[in-house]
Amino acid sequence: MAETGKLDLVERLTNECVDLCRAVLRGRKFIDPLLDPAFRMEKLKRALDEQRTAISEMEMAVDRIMSAVEKMAEIDFSAAATSGQQVAASCGEIMEACCFQDITGQRLTYVMGTLDEVGRSLDGLAEGRSQAAAAPAEQGLLNGPALPGNGMEQDAVDVLLAGGRK
Repeated sequence: MAETGKLDLVERLTNECVDLCRAVLRGRKFIDPLLDPAFRMEKLKRALDEQRTAISEMEMAVDRIMSAVEKMAEIDFSAAATSGQQVAASCGEIMEACCFQDITGQRLTYVMGTLDEVGRSLDGLAEGRSQAAAAPAEQGLLNGPALPGNGMEQDAVDVLLAGGRK
């Protein structure tokens, strides 16, 4: 009788081990994309670089805006001939600096896409179900602005837009 109890216990423990192994194998397919060196070394690194660059661009834009506002505060409005031009120049600086939001938005969209991919993998792992839809493949021209040092310099763009003449 005691022997039957031991066999039942061994069988139950064996079944639990098998179930545990199956759960690990099911979970592994959700983690594998995140463990892929290409994901970690390319996509995740790029997302971090994009985030750092976006923060830097926002800081520079705020500095430019604050500088323009300080210039406006120092305008001598008793000199009517030049004060209007100074206000217009400062407003132009502010408007130009506000363009940061478009580029940083593109950078942060890439970061959010990468985090969504991580989230989907973790959701699948937590729920024990397969991913329904894979993330759409990146298209070469839809990657947003280049990170510093990876794109064309402004001088080269100006020459290109001028029809190859400087």
